[in-house]
Amino acid sequence: MAPQRGMDEGTAGGQLAVFLVELTRQTPVRELSDRFGRSSSTWGNYLNGSTLIPRQLIGRLVESFTPPGSTRNTKALRGLELWKAAEAERRAGRSPSAGGELVRGRQRRDDALQQVVKYRAVAANAENHLAELRPMLAHTQSRLEHAERQLRLGDERERARAERRLGQARERLGRVRVQQELARRRRMTAEEQQEFWMAEVLSAQEEISRLEREVRDLVTVPPGPREPVGRDAADAPDAVDDADFEARLEHITAEGLEDAALIEEDLQHLRPPPADPVQPLSSPALDKPALDKPATSGDQRLGQTLAWRRLVLPFPLLGVTGFLYWACQEAAFSRIGGWAVIPATVLCLPVLYGSLRATTVRKLPARIAAPLLHVAWSALLVLDQLPWPPPGTGAR
Repeated sequence: MAPQRGMDEGTAGGQLAVFLVELTRQTPVRELSDRFGRSSSTWGNYLNGSTLIPRQLIGRLVESFTPPGSTRNTKALRGLELWKAAEAERRAGRSPSAGGELVRGRQRRDDALQQVVKYRAVAANAENHLAELRPMLAHTQSRLEHAERQLRLGDERERARAERRLGQARERLGRVRVQQELARRRRMTAEEQQEFWMAEVLSAQEEISRLEREVRDLVTVPPGPREPVGRDAADAPDAVDDADFEARLEHITAEGLEDAALIEEDLQHLRPPPADPVQPLSSPALDKPALDKPATSGDQRLGQTLAWRRLVLPFPLLGVTGFLYWACQEAAFSRIGGWAVIPATVLCLPVLYGSLRATTVRKLPARIAAPLLHVAWSALLVLDQLPWPPPGTGAR
C-alpha cells in the first residue's frame, strides 16, 4: 500500500521520501512494519515525507532491497546524503504559526521516544553481556586456580604444560574482565541516555499540551500509534563449554564495539534543539543540571574555593609585582643604570601579566595592557637616567 499523502519533491524531505518509495518498490507498509518494526502509520509517514526516517533504517532497507555490489554502495551513499540534507532542512525549518510548532513538538517527542527505545535496547544488550560474562569469569578463574595447582604439583613436563595453560588462562581472564568493564560502562551510558531522552519526552509533551490548547479551534493532528521495538533478554547460560568459549567471547566483543560506536556517534552528533519559544534543554547529553538535579556539596565547595581564590589571590600578586618594579628601579639608580630594563622585562613583565589575569582581566586585554604598562615604566626609567639639571638651577 503506497502512502496516501502527497510528497513535495522540491524539498530535501520529499526527495528522501521519493528515494525510499523507489527503494522499497511499492512494498506495503504492513510488510515493512512486520520486517523492520514500528507501526504501519509510522512507515506511512516515513514514505510520504512527513516524518524523518531514522538513519540506521536506511542502511537496513538498502541491504534488504539492493543486491550486493557497487549498486548497493551507491544506493547507501545516496540515501545517506539525502538523509543528511533532510535532517539539516528539518532543523533549519521555522514556522510562525502555532500549528507548525505543534508539528515540531510532536517530531521532537517522536525522536526522543525513538532514542529511548534504542538506548533501552543497548542497556538490555549490555545487561545480557554482563549476565553472560559472570559465569564465564567464574569458569575462567576456576581454570586459573586449577592451572596454578597443576603448576605447583606437576613435574617438569607437567610444569611446562601447566605454565602454558596458566598463560592462556590469564590472557583469557584479562579479556573477560576488559569486556565486563566495557559492558558495565555501556550500561551506565545507556541509562544516562535514557534519563536524558525521557526528560526530552516530558519537555516535548508539555510543549505539545500548550500548543494544543492554542490551536484547538484551528487544527487537530491525531497522534499515530507507535510500537516501540523491544528486545527480549536472553537467559544467562548455566555452564560454559570450552569448545564455544572463544566464539562467544568474540561475539560479545563485536556486539560491544557496535554498541560503543553507536553511543559515540550519538554523543558526537547530539546538538542543542533550535531556538524557539520552547525552553531549550541543555546541550550536553550527560549534563546533570539539565535534568533539574541539585548541585552536589563537592560542586558547591569547588565554587566557593574558586571565588575565594579570585578575591584573595590578586593582592599578593600585585604586591609582588610592585616590589619587583621597585627593586629594578633602585638597582638602576645604584649600579646598572638603564640596563635594568632587561631584567625588569624578564622578571616583572610575566608577573604583571599574571596579576592582570588573576584580577579577572580577559586574555587579550591583559596581553595588551601588560606590555603597554611595562613600556611606559621602562621609558620613564630611561628618561630618569638622563643628566637633568637640579631644580632651581635653570637659566633666568
